[in-house]
Amino acid sequence: MESPKKQGAFEKVEAFIRKTLVPVANKVDSNAYLTAIKKGMVVMTPVLLLGSVAAIFPSIPEFITTQGVANWFESYGYIFGIISKVSLGLVGLYAVLAISYFLSEHYKLYTVGSMMLSAIAFLIVAMDVDDNGNIVASYLDSKGLFTAIFIAIISVKLYQFFTKHKLVIKMPEGVPDFVSSSFELITPTAAIGVLFIVIRAVTDSLSGGVLLPQVIMDILAPAIGSLDSLWVIYLVLVLRLVFWFFGIHSAVLSPILSPIAVQYLSENIAAHEAGEPLRHVITNGTLSAFANFTGSGVTIGLVLAMIISKSQRYKKVGAVALLPSMFGINEPVLFGVPIILNPVLMIPFIFGGSLVGMFPMICMKLGLLNYPIFDPPYVPIFMEGFLTGFDWRAVIIQVIQVALSFGLYLPFFKVLEKQEFEREALLEAEKGNSVISDEDEQYLTDIDF
Repeated sequence: MESPKKQGAFEKVEAFIRKTLVPVANKVDSNAYLTAIKKGMVVMTPVLLLGSVAAIFPSIPEFITTQGVANWFESYGYIFGIISKVSLGLVGLYAVLAISYFLSEHYKLYTVGSMMLSAIAFLIVAMDVDDNGNIVASYLDSKGLFTAIFIAIISVKLYQFFTKHKLVIKMPEGVPDFVSSSFELITPTAAIGVLFIVIRAVTDSLSGGVLLPQVIMDILAPAIGSLDSLWVIYLVLVLRLVFWFFGIHSAVLSPILSPIAVQYLSENIAAHEAGEPLRHVITNGTLSAFANFTGSGVTIGLVLAMIISKSQRYKKVGAVALLPSMFGINEPVLFGVPIILNPVLMIPFIFGGSLVGMFPMICMKLGLLNYPIFDPPYVPIFMEGFLTGFDWRAVIIQVIQVALSFGLYLPFFKVLEKQEFEREALLEAEKGNSVISDEDEQYLTDIDF
């Protein structure tokens, strides 16, 4: 009887990950609340892009010092302030609308009604008025983002409860759907209005007039602020690549990372407009441009190593992967080498890739690179890095990233290359010992059985 094969260290690690981390990732990815948050953050990309552009344009007179430009901005520069206020200044409101939309869609509720209920609830606790009756919208921006997330979930769940238990006004058959749906909203609207008015009153009395978004921000401050630590950033990047290594898209972390990244970007833009020092290095832009430079794990070094390889298979994979890598796409490398579940590349991909991806953020902390104020759209590498902070030094730093990546992956690739040479030599030997000629083998291959 053959004895069972002893598990190696890699197999033990793989088994542990699959037993612990993978089920958690699958649950996160299938969770209705987290999926709605993830989709809601993605939907707000144009809003963030618009707000970033509005923050950048007022700096033009500093670079183009003509009198015409100065006069134009003096007369019409206020337009960019308006754009900033209606984009980044209302990001919390947009978030509650977007998240409630996707969550209500999941529960098959009246989506427009769900969005209205969530918006009402959010405005009750996040909006204030001054002594003259003017609206104070200080907490409708990124400071209200986490409040928006909680309120969207609570409002939609309350709406679902009312519809599920038939606590809504039902109109007779024949009444148009939009009219019937509107009447259905009456009772949940009343309930949500009363609930959040009570929450507002309790919050005001306990906090001395501090609004709920600020209370939530104060509670979450230690967790949110910790992401600015380089050690925490490194652990986050490692975790993202662990997911990738085991074939799970790192987007499972976006419900947690995206709200923080959006808030950090908004705060950086606000500080930039006020002429204050910027504090945050993590935004969706820096994660895309630097941490995912040429793709997850900064695999450009592996691509270059394959291009100069003497192995025909790896040379072809490298040639195919080069152009997508220029746009931050490295699936040809992840699945073509492959990197996924490849024990030889586990260390450079997960731990080395995280360190190389974090290198520009270290440079930011050291004052060698501008902090991010822009989440670039889908553009090629180098340009994306430059656009995050509009700093030409980003190009130099990313060239260094290429060199670091090449030096990191090359020794490990040489192991793969040697294995491939041995495999190719074995195939050639088997082919040489074959009694079937090349012509006959090709003929048999072409036969359609």
